[in-house]
Amino acid sequence: MSQLSGSVINGRYRIQSTLGIGGMSVVFRAYDLQEDREVSLKVLRADRLGDQESRRRFYNESRAIALMSHPNIVNVYDVNFEGKIQYIVMEYIDGVTLKDRMDQKGQLSHEEAIHYLKQILSALQHAHSRGVVHHDIKPQNILLLSDASVKVTDFGIASVPNFEEDTSGDEAVGSVHYISPEQAQGDVTDEKSDLYSVGVMMYSMLTGRLPFDAESPTDVARMQVEKPPYPPCKLMPELPIGFQQVIFRAMAKRPSDRYQNAASMLADLEKLEEDPKTTFPYPKEFKLALRKRRPTTGIAGFFRSLFPEDDDVYRHSRNNILASVSAMLCALLVVFIGIGSMVMVVSNLYKEYISVPSFIGMSYDEFETDYELAKNFVFEVQYEYDSAVEAGIIIEQTPLAGESQAAGSTVKIVVSKGVRTIAVPELAGKTEKQAEAALRNSGLTCVRKAEVGSATTEEGIVLRCEPSAGTELSEGATVTIYVNVRAAVTEAIMPQCVGNPKDVAITELYKRGLTLVSINEVYSDTVAEGVVITQSQLTGAFVPLSEKIVLTVSKGPEVTVTEPEVNE
Repeated sequence: MSQLSGSVINGRYRIQSTLGIGGMSVVFRAYDLQEDREVSLKVLRADRLGDQESRRRFYNESRAIALMSHPNIVNVYDVNFEGKIQYIVMEYIDGVTLKDRMDQKGQLSHEEAIHYLKQILSALQHAHSRGVVHHDIKPQNILLLSDASVKVTDFGIASVPNFEEDTSGDEAVGSVHYISPEQAQGDVTDEKSDLYSVGVMMYSMLTGRLPFDAESPTDVARMQVEKPPYPPCKLMPELPIGFQQVIFRAMAKRPSDRYQNAASMLADLEKLEEDPKTTFPYPKEFKLALRKRRPTTGIAGFFRSLFPEDDDVYRHSRNNILASVSAMLCALLVVFIGIGSMVMVVSNLYKEYISVPSFIGMSYDEFETDYELAKNFVFEVQYEYDSAVEAGIIIEQTPLAGESQAAGSTVKIVVSKGVRTIAVPELAGKTEKQAEAALRNSGLTCVRKAEVGSATTEEGIVLRCEPSAGTELSEGATVTIYVNVRAAVTEAIMPQCVGNPKDVAITELYKRGLTLVSINEVYSDTVAEGVVITQSQLTGAFVPLSEKIVLTVSKGPEVTVTEPEVNE
């Protein structure tokens, strides 16, 4: 696609520079000659024209954006899906991503976070009203303009109403750190999946860390389904409780427990913007929905294996036996419950109950040596990486501080292993896909930039990376790979022709690719024959290769012929 630089597409869009190159398309900065404005031109890569999935996603994105018109959603101006160059023309956005802003500041103030979130939710409210679900809401897909306004982009895997081919499957999963539990499990999704992703973004904005992170994407997806996030207010005690309540409701595991639409979440954020001390009647902690499973053990499981359910005779026998056994078990259960209750009452009269102290924030080394603090409980210790807490500090405990527990009970504590550091692998010489896979498998984030390298190096090969190979980085840190592209030569520097013989001047022009040369010969009393007197372009100027170069060459002095006199 680099050969498109400087060319005009469809007689209208002049390519100026490359903004980014992805696995499916290339985004150019272009100028719309007809409308006299800068635009972003997203072109489907030539090697993807035969890939039906890439063509479908490309068409899907244009359909999704075309259905909408909102100040916080990138506008589409023109599309073309015919011929060898297929493109989408969108408004040109001169800004940075929300991810860039979060990386720069670490944590955003709740005022700044609300400012961005309100615009994002307003955009989603509009999209959802048109039946469009984004499916990949994340900071990388949110652009921030210089006036602090927001543009939501990249609707490549959005679901679009009345679209024959949906976006289900692996390609529509989205980014694992921001997907909803139902996306992670491949279940049916709707607008509440986008709101879950907004909740994850809100958590990251305010705390400077992801709610779920692990060594592999599979582990992250499992945590999205099963594990509640660590409470933001424990990471940031100064954070008003209302913000945590909004995050927890948006990130509820069951869609029915979340905000049911973007408008309701937006309304709560507006209340927090007006009064940050506002609280809501939402649960303080998550409750995980447990799925009922058919019994495979015990009496029910035993009879299930003996009597297939498709055999009426065996089913009838099984039910009779189960009824008899159940009656006997109920009678025994009543007896045991009575005995157990008496034992518990007696035991509780003599058991010592103690209020669990707070261990969070303590150094585990000091905790181990504090006999008075630890003598009343048995401790189960687990270690986890945590980029926000230094190694050796206790970050979680179960039961929570203040709960009453019997002496000798087990308390589970989680100790931080600190930031997980990863050495940048050797990437130079690898293909773009190999480098991306190596970084992804290492737990690092890849950003691609094009760089004009050696003409002898194959296009698509990584020239270098920043930081360089061997550098120790924290998990999830960004590594920029510079991929070789071959720039198309469209201009040449005009050589000095004046004063040189005609043949020498023409040879220099041809060496530079300036092959359209016109010679204009004139008489000159001051310049020798065959020497260039003037040139149509200034020496040192950048001249398009298609430009005609006119050289004025001396024919030498004009010879005057004197006619002989005739004597009469």
